Amino acid sequence: MALDIEVFAQLLPGKPRRQALEIRGEVTVRDVAHAIGLDAKDIGLVTIDGVQSKLDDVVKTDARICFFPYLAGG
Repeated sequence: MALDIEVFAQLLPGKPRRQALEIRGEVTVRDVAHAIGLDAKDIGLVTIDGVQSKLDDVVKTDARICFFPYLAGG
């Protein structure tokens, strides 16, 4: 399974913002986060192919996953 991953802001300092990942079998967003070194507690929002998703959602083949930190502002 080929995944296109994009990590926003400072979730993975020192690592590339865009990554490709090959995974075999059924995986969740949480599995993908762990595979690239993200701590689930730091993730505020996840999208799969542009749709807001949850950490326990199953990832389909050739998906684009975006991880965002918690946002603050006003």
